[in-house]
Amino acid sequence: MKFLGGAGQTGANMAVIAEAMGLKQSTAHRIVSALERHGLIERERKTRRYRLGLALFALGATAADGTGLRKVARPALMRLSAATGDSVFLMARAGFNTVCVDRQQGTYVIDSLTGHIGGQIPMGVGPASQAILAFLPRAEADVIITTNAPLYDHYSHLSVARVREAVATIRKQGYAVDQGELVAGISAIAIPILPPKRDAIAALAVNLTSARLTPDRLPQLVDMLKQEVREIEASLNPLDEPHFGGVEAPLEGR
Repeated sequence: MKFLGGAGQTGANMAVIAEAMGLKQSTAHRIVSALERHGLIERERKTRRYRLGLALFALGATAADGTGLRKVARPALMRLSAATGDSVFLMARAGFNTVCVDRQQGTYVIDSLTGHIGGQIPMGVGPASQAILAFLPRAEADVIITTNAPLYDHYSHLSVARVREAVATIRKQGYAVDQGELVAGISAIAIPILPPKRDAIAALAVNLTSARLTPDRLPQLVDMLKQEVREIEASLNPLDEPHFGGVEAPLEGR
């Protein structure tokens, strides 16, 4: 299913799936057929290509709600989108990837790297995942960057060195920003979500056209994001004991 997630809306045929997974076509057919029966993947009749099914996205949404994150953050997405006219995303960590948990489309419709709720990108790609990465324990962040290193070549102007440089900057200033470097003409700002005594679990991000990210507007958007993130953090199990390893305290500027 991870392979089909990377294939996107175009999907992949059985031969390609079998080759990518290193399976015999008969074995791949049995697995794919079982997943199709449960609605986790679906086949387009004309092209006979398989892609992720709606049931999988429903499960993802349910899982996100199970943590309370999506429910708590939804008002923030709505407020930010209404106030700015831009698209707002809630991105959460999923192993070595970052998954879009929720989004609120703004007046200015633009594409995103994840494309839809449930879409994933490797950790280190884009401001939201870099914002999360910057506030993980440094040893853990280093393992993620090293593991994902071969994937960075698939993205414009991205490399291990640039990811490490971005993460170091984010740790100092408390937010991540991409001014059209990853996708020409599209900019983004992201703030990590750090529940009390927890590592970074997610990030709140605003995506907008680069023309709309003026020097005067950048600090305004950062302040708006910070305010909403603080409210989200305060609502996420403030009395719970930490479930993960410790993380350095947020630096000045958060």
